Amino acid sequence: MSEKVEDLDVRFERFYAANYPRVKNFAKLLTKSEEDAEDIAQNIFLKLWTRPELWQEQETMTSYLYTVTRNEIFNLFKHQKVEQEYEDKIMKAQLIGDLCDEDTSLLENLYYKEVLLLVKMTLDQLPPKRRQIFEMSRFEGLSHKEIAEKLQIPLRTVEDHIYKTLTELRKVLMFVILFRFFP
Repeated sequence: MSEKVEDLDVRFERFYAANYPRVKNFAKLLTKSEEDAEDIAQNIFLKLWTRPELWQEQETMTSYLYTVTRNEIFNLFKHQKVEQEYEDKIMKAQLIGDLCDEDTSLLENLYYKEVLLLVKMTLDQLPPKRRQIFEMSRFEGLSHKEIAEKLQIPLRTVEDHIYKTLTELRKVLMFVILFRFFP
């Protein structure tokens, strides 16, 4: 039995030596990465080693190896896409979470004066009524109900103006964060 195993080892070494460079170079051509190409080639030959019936009678398996390599690369790309989408989702959640936080640590970590200037410029661009309502809410500390009564407008209108203003401010702050940390 050990003679058969040795014979199998020798045949696999020849098979590996004849085909590994071809598989690795093909993978490198498609992935543009030496490391990914090596990983893909190693995975393919590891799988083949565990399934001798696939390669035992073959010196080369060119079309089979190219197909398997292509499929491994597709799997790698799918995996990388899933990773990237997950990273993007986490990054977006963190940025949105930071913006929604009542804590001022975000402003303290950013260039405080720049952010305040951008906020002021954004408020200056608002329609006068929207700006007035927002300032009454945030700077004078009035409740939505108090603002509605004082200006004699519906409560829903006050809420809508504040919501739209906060949306504009979040856009500005997101822009600052993205261009400050990801130039």
